[in-house]
Amino acid sequence: MLLFYKAFKKLVKLDGRTLAVFAVFFFLLSPLIIRLLEPDKFTSYFKSFWWVVVTATTVGYGDYFPVTAPGMLFGIIVIMGGLFLIGAIVGKTTESFVNWKKQKEAGRMPYKGEDHYVVIGWSDNKIRDAVEEMLLADPHRDVVLIAKLEKAPFVHERVHFIQGDATDYATLDQANACGCKAVIIFSPDGVDSSALADGQTLLIATTLESYAEKQGRDIYTIAEILKENHRHSFRHAKVDELILSQQSISHLIAASTVNLGSSRLFMNLLSKDRGDELYTIAKRKEWRTYNDAYEWLKERGALLIADHEDTGIIRRLNEEIPASARLFIIADTETYRLLNSPAAAGGGKTT
Repeated sequence: MLLFYKAFKKLVKLDGRTLAVFAVFFFLLSPLIIRLLEPDKFTSYFKSFWWVVVTATTVGYGDYFPVTAPGMLFGIIVIMGGLFLIGAIVGKTTESFVNWKKQKEAGRMPYKGEDHYVVIGWSDNKIRDAVEEMLLADPHRDVVLIAKLEKAPFVHERVHFIQGDATDYATLDQANACGCKAVIIFSPDGVDSSALADGQTLLIATTLESYAEKQGRDIYTIAEILKENHRHSFRHAKVDELILSQQSISHLIAASTVNLGSSRLFMNLLSKDRGDELYTIAKRKEWRTYNDAYEWLKERGALLIADHEDTGIIRRLNEEIPASARLFIIADTETYRLLNSPAAAGGGKTT
């Protein structure tokens, strides 16, 4: 018994590849041995292999069994060897899974997917809410979170945590930043000076730009800044969108005060679980002017409101839609789904 215990300890200490090779040899050679010992009982290799698997796993159907002393002795070896071998495999598999889970929670596992969102920074309120909204708004894309934390702050099957500094190329490689749909840089928490906070954001944006150039790719970047007069500093960082954090809230409060109830309108558009929402839609080949798009969308229950940040297209409906257009509409989830359905693509009415 002590001999088997020592053998089991040695099996468990083997690396996964060696253990797998050992298991393959055990299950392939054992049928040959039992056939040599009892050729009359085990008339084919498949029957021998079946007996070895059933015996080693202690299932014991009893449809095949050795009848000679040498065969029975080898059967005991198969039983004991199978017990220790399968136990070692299960233990090694469990150990690998636990280590993988620990590595993932610690943010040391690289993200292998593409077309995801990369979120840089973390706060329990602002960024958590933003990530939850992103997951709800786009159920087909993952979110990769980069933060200087000891473990993942947000547990979700579609959220992948990367521990590290976003100004480090190795961290961006782990997040597969070049393969993402967009990178969102949040203003750091705990920084008293808005200039220092925006400075850190600018450093990350500049790193992203140089990283993208090195990789020969284009990364769509959205950055949160605290002061509007810092916009000019981001000009050379090629940030695609700048979002004013504190001043946006101030403007929303002021607009709600002057135009009573307007905050509820903005909140409904920003939240994915209330009423109609804001979506982008691709230009269709049959649309020549904004009016063509406006009327087509109106018939299907959607409202065209802007091209990029230009909300004045309603006064220029007869203008041609440029090839670079990025059209924004207001619609409910079902209408937006129908607008992107095969029926709509073929020109059919989606009502």
